[in-house]
Amino acid sequence: MTLSNFKRLSGLALLLPGLLAGCARYTARPINPAARAAVLSARRLNDPKLLRFLAAMGHPAQELDDRRWGIDTLTLVAVYERPDLSIADANYALAKGGLTTAAAIPNPVLGLSPTYNTAAGLPSPIKIGPIVTFLITSFGARPASIAAARADIAASREAVLTAAWQERTRVRNALLAVWQARAQARLARQSAQYAEAGLTVLSQRYSAGMVSISALILQRLTAEQAQFAATEAVRRERLARAGLATAIGLPNAALHGIKLDLSAFDHVQKPVNLDVLARQALVNRPTVLAALERYVAAQDRLKVAIDNQYPAFNIGPGYNYDQGQNKFILALSLPLPIFNQNQGPIAVARAQRHLAAAQFDQVQQRVLSGIDTARTDWRASRDVTEAAERAADSAKRSEASALSDFRAGATGRVRLLGAEQTAILARQNALAAQIQARVALGHLEDALHHVFFRSAS
Repeated sequence: MTLSNFKRLSGLALLLPGLLAGCARYTARPINPAARAAVLSARRLNDPKLLRFLAAMGHPAQELDDRRWGIDTLTLVAVYERPDLSIADANYALAKGGLTTAAAIPNPVLGLSPTYNTAAGLPSPIKIGPIVTFLITSFGARPASIAAARADIAASREAVLTAAWQERTRVRNALLAVWQARAQARLARQSAQYAEAGLTVLSQRYSAGMVSISALILQRLTAEQAQFAATEAVRRERLARAGLATAIGLPNAALHGIKLDLSAFDHVQKPVNLDVLARQALVNRPTVLAALERYVAAQDRLKVAIDNQYPAFNIGPGYNYDQGQNKFILALSLPLPIFNQNQGPIAVARAQRHLAAAQFDQVQQRVLSGIDTARTDWRASRDVTEAAERAADSAKRSEASALSDFRAGATGRVRLLGAEQTAILARQNALAAQIQARVALGHLEDALHHVFFRSAS
């Protein structure tokens, strides 16, 4: 082999890693905070991409003036707009990358050890030849690593489902807050009207010398407090609408002029088959399945650690051109497990499996306690609601009786106003109980991961 041939071979060896490299290329994606902020502020419900997404999910686009946005549609908007699901999707992609890594076969290593012997000029002073080394791992480690990576993917997939459900929870709570604020504002306005009417009547009676100044002052304070409550109810309604915008990931201006469908909260049906749903939740809730998959991954990683007791070895077939002679080589190398037999990684993997098992038990226990608490709250809230509605019905009948007596001339305006105020107070108490029952049902919905609130449309 001449010196020129040696140089060409050396150059080829230097170029070979580049030739064998993959085709991935780095692409910079800088983030411009100002541009991102402008995009966030400009997002609206009429965005064409959003409407195409809604259509793909079974909610075809309509004119915004005709569309009523309910819990199902707004949940999809939240899924599309908010970053939480994107983060879960990114973690899922990371897990898939872990599977690619686990399934990858180690690349062979090309080695060159050229030497030049100045004492031996003939037939050639050069000794050169490639050695290609292959890593042979223990036969059980790679399948166990792949199984662990697949379990990580399954856990990440369940985390995506959990994130999607959390979006629904946020939207449901925000819509319920709007429903609550509207109902409270409506009753507060009626109460303020009755209090103002009472003030007018007492002012007339005071002018006629029929009531004292203290009674008039007390009624004026009552009317002012009722008006304050009505104004405060309007503020809470606006805040509830702003909270809904936050829940779906849009600026508050995006909901201006938008019609909301709150029919999911108007009439709540009693949930059935709770025992069956509870058993299913203890086994099939995404959080439970994710914890189970994390345990499976920990168990597979313990297999990897145990299999690594038997060290991998390198085998390297090669060739040498040695001073005019062709020599073929088979190199073998392996670590000797003399000072340790992988006890440290095995101990860590065992502890991680024990931790994953304890975390699975913790998740199941939390699910069970959450279901029990939610069921208890729902039943107690339902009983309170029934009692409050009976009281409201009784007050309504008393109001109707007082109105009948007033029209017949049997009683005066003051008694009628008192009956109306009592009926309003009873309806406010019933509304508070209804709100609490719906909140409790929402907690039960989350505990069971089963939909109870559905829009009428």
